[in-house]
Amino acid sequence: MQIADSSEGCQGSFVASVGLDSNRNVPDAFFVVNSKVFRIDYRWESHEVGSIATGSHPTFAETGGERPLLLIADGFNLWYYDLKNGGSLRSIGLPNKINQESVAIKPASVQVVAGSIIVNDVGSGYAYYSIPYPLSKTTRKVLRIVDGQVQYDGLNPIYDNVDSDQWVFRDDYGVVQYKNGESNSDSINGLYAIGPNLIVFGPKSVEFWQRGSAEYETWTRTSYTFNREIGLDATNSISSVNNVVCFVSNGMNSGRAIFAIDGTEFSKISDTWLDDILDKSDTDNIIGFSYSRSNHSFYGIYIPNAEGKRDRTFVYDIVTKEWSERSSRNPKTGKDHAWNLVYPVWFNNKTVFGHLKDGELVYLDDTHFREELNETTSVPLIRIRQTPVILNNYQNFTLDEVGVEMNCGTIDDYEVSPKVQLEVSEDGGYTYGNTVLEECGKTGQYFYRVRFLNLGMQRLCVIKLTFSEDMDLTLTNSSIRVTPLTFSI
Repeated sequence: MQIADSSEGCQGSFVASVGLDSNRNVPDAFFVVNSKVFRIDYRWESHEVGSIATGSHPTFAETGGERPLLLIADGFNLWYYDLKNGGSLRSIGLPNKINQESVAIKPASVQVVAGSIIVNDVGSGYAYYSIPYPLSKTTRKVLRIVDGQVQYDGLNPIYDNVDSDQWVFRDDYGVVQYKNGESNSDSINGLYAIGPNLIVFGPKSVEFWQRGSAEYETWTRTSYTFNREIGLDATNSISSVNNVVCFVSNGMNSGRAIFAIDGTEFSKISDTWLDDILDKSDTDNIIGFSYSRSNHSFYGIYIPNAEGKRDRTFVYDIVTKEWSERSSRNPKTGKDHAWNLVYPVWFNNKTVFGHLKDGELVYLDDTHFREELNETTSVPLIRIRQTPVILNNYQNFTLDEVGVEMNCGTIDDYEVSPKVQLEVSEDGGYTYGNTVLEECGKTGQYFYRVRFLNLGMQRLCVIKLTFSEDMDLTLTNSSIRVTPLTFSI
């Protein structure tokens, strides 16, 4: 589905919990392409609702309450959209910086906890917040203040009506509400809410805040939750799956790495090889995303120009705790680059992704084994499995047989004889020798055995299997038969 004719890719996505009254409140999805915000309804029809700052990767939140609104922070402005009544994006009045007169804050991250809207200010250590549900009405009554004094009519204070969207971050006295980190003077470069907890990220620290339930309660740091050895390195890398928040950390504690926060517990989930790639890459434009499929939950990162070479995408399976690389192929050059898909959401019973390089929306289909480049062109989906380095107690050996247990005989096309490709590397996986093809059973040949024989003499080797047929691939086991050698090769 194409929602915009653009050479720029998706910049963000969000699924609201409610939709327009005219659509029986069926939830809508929102995607940002080329800095334009599109609403996607349940009929898969797109509607442009406004524009945000050029080139930004916005954050989203939803207010809830009797007047549910979508909030979008783009690093310069804070926007809102009426989820039930529709219309277009409208801006929220921003207060001036608490430490700099006549300069408005620049919110890049917005979250809502207990009805209170909270944003950061780019480059500062202050967060600005509202009373609960400040936008539940279009207007709001505030105290009339003259020369710093509340005005009275006899014994009764005088109230004025103001536009609620211009008074969000002020209390009824007109005082700007803000808070900074309690444990150090680190700037705030990210916010993420999980239930009643707000995770407050800085380049050198992470804190956990909570807010009281009363109207004028402030935010407080929860006890024993400050971590000053880990900070947020890539501001767009934050994403959560099953209430586990993942992000790319800085290098203060263990070099650049990927950490997960479950509750208030931190754990490192990236392997050393991925840490090395992060250390050699510019992390400013890394994008983090998450999604779930078939009882598995995934956290992915897109790394532009990884190690100064090419764009790459890596995905972590929360269940198996294994990393894999996802890639797309340039049909003209045949070379792999980063996966074309970013910013997935669960919408209309589908896992829907934005496209990295254009205005297309795509969804995952477990029965479709080709990658759609656009609405008219597709290429085979290449699946690669690779072993670690294989040794035989540091002795030379002949690689007599590699057996692969897989779903043979399941291809739908009776005329096709599907094949698996095997390659062997003798230098740890840097280069590979000649390819070997082996059939994996025509339709109905369920007991077909996939065996590669007489693969030569080795001291160490890496085996790579490649599969690109139009069918599912399920590898259940494998076996290797070798003969040790008593002489050098």
